[in-house]
Amino acid sequence: MKPNYSSIILFLLLFCAFFSCKEDDFPDPNPDPFPSLEIFKERFLAEAKARGLSLDLSGVDLIYVDGDIMQNGEAFCGFGYQNYPSTGRRTVLISKSSRCGWATQSDLQRERFFFHEIGHAFVNLSHDDSFLCDGKPTSLMHSQVATFDYYQNDPTLKEYYLDELFDKMASEQKCIAEIQNFEADPVFFKHLAEDDFWFFYNAKGSFSGNRSNTTNSLNISSIDGKPSTETGYWYTQIDNPDIPEGAKVTLRTKVNSSGLKGPGVAIALRVYETELFSNGAQTTQSEFYSTENSPISGVLSDHILEVTIPNFTRKSEIFIPFAVMMPGTEGEVQFENFEILVEKQN
Repeated sequence: MKPNYSSIILFLLLFCAFFSCKEDDFPDPNPDPFPSLEIFKERFLAEAKARGLSLDLSGVDLIYVDGDIMQNGEAFCGFGYQNYPSTGRRTVLISKSSRCGWATQSDLQRERFFFHEIGHAFVNLSHDDSFLCDGKPTSLMHSQVATFDYYQNDPTLKEYYLDELFDKMASEQKCIAEIQNFEADPVFFKHLAEDDFWFFYNAKGSFSGNRSNTTNSLNISSIDGKPSTETGYWYTQIDNPDIPEGAKVTLRTKVNSSGLKGPGVAIALRVYETELFSNGAQTTQSEFYSTENSPISGVLSDHILEVTIPNFTRKSEIFIPFAVMMPGTEGEVQFENFEILVEKQN
């Protein structure tokens, strides 16, 4: 019988087509549970290069950790250090703990998680828990990064999220959901006595500080026999303030004292931005607003002190507000209703 050459040729063509497919055309049914972290570093570098950035990650250590990553008594699945305590180097740690699920995550999930941690370690970014108006997170730097799909099967979304990772202002053209109605309630932040994240500098023992539960105030007192040559102050840090672009931002407080001698007291607000360089980001002070050049003294009754940022930008990564007693001041003072207010601009 004459052979059917056309059938044989078709079979050979299909056979060659199947076996000539590249290996990565088919998902690996048994992916490496702990692939080299260098894979994700190279992807990060490639994404940076695609955006015109030439980065050097030779100063970044990438390390798997067998168990949970402990920081201040809390367990983490990953951590990005700008300055790792034991080495002083930028470092990304990824946990192998079964609780964290790295071994069973998809390649894309691992990529997003790694990009988040190197965002901390190399780009000096803190968590950003804001959301876009469509309900998606604004940034890969959301504190719950592992719970979102982000750019699953959507190249356009991937482009946006990686643009924003390298430049926060990529979100400027997006609709960002407001955390509150600032027209109805302009108070963005206020001191609360139960908040643990307030710190006091006592000017080498010249001042003492306490916080009142009764008046919800920040209090500073001079110490007899210990004249001060430095300021004493209360301060806290606010990361990624979720404030509308272009808003007017005011730090305000009411000051009360039965009597102050000497220069007096003041308030201040430091603002910091991050700039990315080839060997890593640097966070530097971008703005400083203060009443320290004209402190108030004497008997004070609900005296209002305030400083204002006239035009807020989302480049602002950090706010540090201060309640200050100037060098050489004697007496006691209460800073009450210490708060930050936001006024949207048209």
